[in-house]
Amino acid sequence: RHRHHNNPYSYIGEQDITAHVDFTALERQGDLCGLGKVGFTKQGLFLMALGLGDRIAALSDPRERGNAKATAQDVIKIMQRRQRLHQLIDPTGLGGFGVLIQSKGLTPSAEGVALKGLTVPPIS
Repeated sequence: RHRHHNNPYSYIGEQDITAHVDFTALERQGDLCGLGKVGFTKQGLFLMALGLGDRIAALSDPRERGNAKATAQDVIKIMQRRQRLHQLIDPTGLGGFGVLIQSKGLTPSAEGVALKGLTVPPIS
């Protein structure tokens, strides 16, 4: 039952106060300031391309704990960490947020380099 309003002090602790970002307006303003659009993607894809999926998988790897057997407390901590990281990539939540990358003053060779966060992560 989210409602849009302009008072972040209403319902403190009981409402989402994320910003509504007009990426088209940001891109246009960037153009006026001499910024070039490098890319636009969703946060979930951006973080997966940067290796977040590998990090999530590594959390359950016994080698991360020095091959020590996990205690019940360890398993709870691992699951909590995995859940927090999954929230960042969930396309229906934070993973659906936009990521706009702009640049200025790049050399021609740097302009041709694809940023890792804007590449499609391999599916294995």
